[in-house]
Formats: sequence, C-alpha cells, structure tokens
Amino acid sequence: MNTPSDEIEEVQERLSALVTSGDPEALRQALEELHPSDIADLVEAMDDHHQIHVLSVLPPDVASETLAEMEEGVDRGDLLAALHPARGAELLQEMADDDAADLLAELEPHEQHRIFEELSEEDVGDMRGLLLYHEESAGGLMTTDLVSVESSLTAAQALEEVRRQGREVETFYTVFVVDERRRLQGTVRLDILVMAEPEAKVEALVEPALASVRPDTDQEEVGRLLPGARADLCVLDPRTLEIRAVLAGGEWASGTLPFAAP
Repeated sequence: MNTPSDEIEEVQERLSALVTSGDPEALRQALEELHPSDIADLVEAMDDHHQIHVLSVLPPDVASETLAEMEEGVDRGDLLAALHPARGAELLQEMADDDAADLLAELEPHEQHRIFEELSEEDVGDMRGLLLYHEESAGGLMTTDLVSVESSLTAAQALEEVRRQGREVETFYTVFVVDERRRLQGTVRLDILVMAEPEAKVEALVEPALASVRPDTDQEEVGRLLPGARADLCVLDPRTLEIRAVLAGGEWASGTLPFAAP
C-alpha cells in the first residue's frame, strides 16, 4: 500500500521525466491536475533547472500563485531572478501586492531593476512604494488596487469612473470617496451607488470609514482595529492625509490576510 510520501515521490518522478522529455504540452497537462500549493511543494524538491522549466510552462496566474505558495526560505528570489525578466514581471503582476513586494524584497537591487524595466512606470512606482515598509506593518500588507471617486461627482458620473477604474481592479465592493486633494472622506457601497438617483451627489451617500492607519502601523494594531471584521482599512499618507492604499478586511478573522482589492 502506497503512503502519501510514496505518492508524492511518484508524482515528482513523473514530472521530472516530463521535464527531461522536452514535451512542454505534456508537462503542462500534468500540472493542470494539481493545485498551485501542491505544485509549489513539488517545485521546492526539484533542482534549479527543473524549477525554472516548470514555472516557464505554467500559465502566468498559476505560476505566480505557485511562486507565492513556496516557502520564503527556499530561495524564491533566486528562482524569480533566474527567469527571463519579462516572465518575472508577468508573474509579479499576477500576484497580490503584498506577495509581490515580499518576493521583490528577496532580490538584489540589480535583479529588481531588470524586472522593473519590463513594467510600466505606474507599476514600478507602486511596487517601490510597497518595498519601503516592513512586511509586518500595514504598509507591507496593503494593496494599491482600489477604486475611488470624488465626493463632488453625481452618482451617474461616479459609476462611469467606477467602470473605468474597475477594469484594472480584480474584485471590489467598496468605493472610497475622496476630495479634490484625494483626502479620504469615507466610503460608499457599490450597491448604494448603483441604486441611487443618477443626479444624487456622492457626498450625500458617503458613510464614514471604519478606521484608517498609517503605513508604518504594526500588524498587531491593525488586528486590534479589525477584530474579525469584514471591513476595509484605509492606509493614509501621514503628511498629506491622501488615501494611499487599502487593507481589505476579508477573512481577517480566520487568520488569512487576502489584501486584494476591497
């Protein structure tokens, strides 16, 4: 009777044989049967050449999740740096901001530069900003993927802006309301905005934000402010009070921090 370790070893041998065979389609099909966390476990046990080959044939979304699932102590940075810079940039763009920042922090400055050359100025600016903060702080967990509208807009105008920004944000339910200087005024739920009269002013629909924090706020303090809540925390620039990013409450209570878009 095969034990789980025997089965894992069999899968590892099968994948290694497929890598050696030079048949990327067969390898891709075999990997499609596995969850990214399982692929990560298998990749960690491979030699460098096989690791690079596997990440090269996987679809970008699966490859990025596989890389994010790998343990931080297994030279993930070396693996990312070994990929073509364009491929590395592609994988980082698929990741949640905090995962991408953690991974970039494992690279040498010249390795970061090679990848940054493949990204837009806006993406580079966002990633450099996230690298400024310790991974145990609010800044190390935040995402710059958020949707915001000015309080002076009508509901109809705000919805047009939401549609425009929403194309760049994977999932969101809360719209942040700011003034002309991007200072946080509060939030408006997407369903409220959709149901409002087209000419209604956004400022009349605003609800106060639950809380806000500075980027250097420690995770423990963030946890105190969101004790199991499914609400979003705004990360504000401590000098200008502009909304800089967001921590999505999501599954905070369960101990996982899915800081994707609100």
